[in-house]
Amino acid sequence: MLIASVASKNNAIHSCADGDWTKLAQVDSGASFTTSLWIAKENAAAPTFTWSGSVACSAVIGFFGDPYAAVEVSVSTSSNATGTGTPHTSPSINTTQDDILAVYFDQTASTGLLNQPSGWTRDAFLGSSTDGGSVSFGHKSVASSGSATGAISAAHSGAGEWVQFQIELRSLLPSGDVAEISKAEAAAWVEPDDGASFSKVSIGAWIDAPNEASFSKVDVAGWLDYVGVASTSRRRQACVVN
Repeated sequence: MLIASVASKNNAIHSCADGDWTKLAQVDSGASFTTSLWIAKENAAAPTFTWSGSVACSAVIGFFGDPYAAVEVSVSTSSNATGTGTPHTSPSINTTQDDILAVYFDQTASTGLLNQPSGWTRDAFLGSSTDGGSVSFGHKSVASSGSATGAISAAHSGAGEWVQFQIELRSLLPSGDVAEISKAEAAAWVEPDDGASFSKVSIGAWIDAPNEASFSKVDVAGWLDYVGVASTSRRRQACVVN
């Protein structure tokens, strides 16, 4: 997934004419600083963001990928906070799925070092020559659904307005007692519950399907592991069937 953080030194609404990009949120901090957060799939076209008025501005795009994510990755929940000076903070969010990736973006109108939050990995810290501000972003993994990502408090050596976001990145793989997966591609791992149904699916490495799985027009590159009663139709298996 691509995530863009866009800042301008006004409170004008940010827009993007590129249909690949979706605005997740836009938050004002004070009367003259605003930040918007945008998401897109990894093959999206390069975006152009616009707003009214001629003011200092900056933007950064982060790429977040997971080789074990099934089907697609999307944002499911988020939080944000604003302020002036230090520290920069955002409230914790509760995860909605096992093995998610939590991501933060911290954008400020002023220069100065943005410290790495405790318990998080900072992926980048960048200053902007166009608006005199800076941005930091990073991530952490959370293993269990319903867990708290933890509130962030990051020191900043500069002053000025800031906006900080936390978001959850999770798989769009269906969940529940019965999973139905149709016309999908998974990079590495699919592990649904009993009664899973697969139709026109391409799996890069592993399907671990329990009782009464149904496979139709399924292409598995590496490993198919199922128990109980399995129904197969036009399935191509490149390596191991257990």
